[in-house]
Amino acid sequence: MKTPTTYQREIASVVASDVLSQRGSEFTVEMPLGAGVTELVSQLEMLVMSVNVNAGGASLRVVPEVQADVKGRLIRHLRGSSLKGLWSDGRECVRLGRAEVMYAAPEDLRRMDGRFELIQAVDAHLLSPFEMSRLREIAGASGATLVFYGRPWNGETPFEQVKLTNRQASTGEVRRHCRVPLDRVKAELPGYEGRVDVERERLGEAHPEFETGYALRPVFTGAPAFPRELLRALFGSGGPRRLGEAGSLTASVVVTRVPEAGVFHGTGAMAVVTVASRTTGGLRVLDHKWIEAADAPSLVGGIKRFVEKVWPCENLLARVRGRDDGQVKGLLEQSLKPGCVRWLPETSRQRERESSAVTAAALTARLSFYAPDGSIEYRALRREMDWAVLRLSESRGFVVAVEGQDEGFLEGVSMLASEDAEQAGEQQMAFPIAMAS
Repeated sequence: MKTPTTYQREIASVVASDVLSQRGSEFTVEMPLGAGVTELVSQLEMLVMSVNVNAGGASLRVVPEVQADVKGRLIRHLRGSSLKGLWSDGRECVRLGRAEVMYAAPEDLRRMDGRFELIQAVDAHLLSPFEMSRLREIAGASGATLVFYGRPWNGETPFEQVKLTNRQASTGEVRRHCRVPLDRVKAELPGYEGRVDVERERLGEAHPEFETGYALRPVFTGAPAFPRELLRALFGSGGPRRLGEAGSLTASVVVTRVPEAGVFHGTGAMAVVTVASRTTGGLRVLDHKWIEAADAPSLVGGIKRFVEKVWPCENLLARVRGRDDGQVKGLLEQSLKPGCVRWLPETSRQRERESSAVTAAALTARLSFYAPDGSIEYRALRREMDWAVLRLSESRGFVVAVEGQDEGFLEGVSMLASEDAEQAGEQQMAFPIAMAS
């Protein structure tokens, strides 16, 4: 087992004492990403299992679905111990003698039953009010010690409410809320400061992922995604449209309106195309084309001319908003070079990735736009950038949302920023990152 840091020992001592004394208290813990939450959780599980190896007893760990191999750390501890033959690894649990640790995702809590000595919930800031209430119900029925490990997030989660109560209940002798600041982790955990510096350079210090994950500060929904001083920098260094330097050109297309099948006098079709060049310094947006056509073939023809003749692009990222009968997709793939088009899904997770990437690119000066020229494309882009705010998505992560008329200009840039980050090997999971350290 790894030698715990001082702050890990302090938290483990408080929780273990409560478990062994069967007080059934409730704790909240805040630690920066990579500060050792998973190691702390595993060591507490190991301790409780060892104490109950003959008498029997169970622990429960609740983890987000996105966190893989949740049992791995505990199993490595058991393999490195002198307990060979006493433990086993089940599908949803690990056993040591008559003691066991069970694992469940938040969505499993509705049907979860049993008695536990210790319940630990990782990434508790992502728990819904029902999930939080259900965990407290299970703990209360068992007399179990309950520990929530979370982050500030948007300052309005159920975890925040429990944290506030625990802070008020903490005294000099009794700690219900444990917060480990970033500076302390950097001072005690070897190599951690270097990791933080890498993340700060990759994301930018004002990025929601850095704010909530490392600085332990909440990011309030509705706040501007791109402050005015940042927008001035983004548009202040670009050159005129259609006069950008050639090189590795890529494009994105967001089809915002498709013609209704069988309707000859409908609303027609509409799309916005974004062209950018990739350089070692990041992503440079060179041009936008707002295309409106009477039907799908005409729309695809306009897209083809723009990304092949006006700007000879190597590949195209594409998305059709809403419902599509496949006509636009089929025509686009037939018209362009084979393998040129890559379709991006319209899912919450994908939106979070794109939002994270475009925010990081803007904050770290790896994104720039063409100079203001008064065109309808520039005005639409600037309007969307001005109106962009941070919101929570359906999967409880942060997204950049346009509050008002959204024609897909910022969305197209976000698609390219996400692709650029992936190709550079920088794109990690979006905002709801599991504390897997």
